[in-house]
Amino acid sequence: MNIHQLSLNHDVLQDRLLLRINTTAKEELRIWLTRRLALGLQPHLERLGLEAMTPKAAMETPVQTEQARQMMAEFKQQENLSKADFATPYAEADSLPLGAEPLLITDIQMSPQTDGSILLGFQEKLGPAPHRGFQARVKSDLIVGLQHLLRDAIAKAEWLSGTSPVQAKVEPAAEPPSRGYLN
Repeated sequence: MNIHQLSLNHDVLQDRLLLRINTTAKEELRIWLTRRLALGLQPHLERLGLEAMTPKAAMETPVQTEQARQMMAEFKQQENLSKADFATPYAEADSLPLGAEPLLITDIQMSPQTDGSILLGFQEKLGPAPHRGFQARVKSDLIVGLQHLLRDAIAKAEWLSGTSPVQAKVEPAAEPPSRGYLN
């Protein structure tokens, strides 16, 4: 599966993040990320993203310090983020191979690949029914965009601010709801 676009938005009523993955084959995969899962995913994705951005030659050079490697990785991340397209609206897909109802993700597996990408496995394991899931290989430049969308969605959901969902709903919005897109 080749990823064409990502969309990550907070659904206030569900108090979940809806991740929509649009492939180059114009198929869309939809998943719900709970607060617990999103907050747990973020540091792992950040760590694996830094590792993916660290040039292999820098990892093999013993003279380089860990701080220098991290600075090189952060520079590469900023470079990739500056090239990302967050302005183009998310395009609707032609088909929904997993159905219209998003998977409620209960497990995520992450495996770094030799080419710098990360293989993400998403699983919905609810009760004795057959489990649903899929895997997606996320390239290093897309990892940086996904990290950005996840940080932005968590901030907009106010999951780190201590504001309860009820208080957030009663207070007037300072700005119109924004969409997070990555092309």
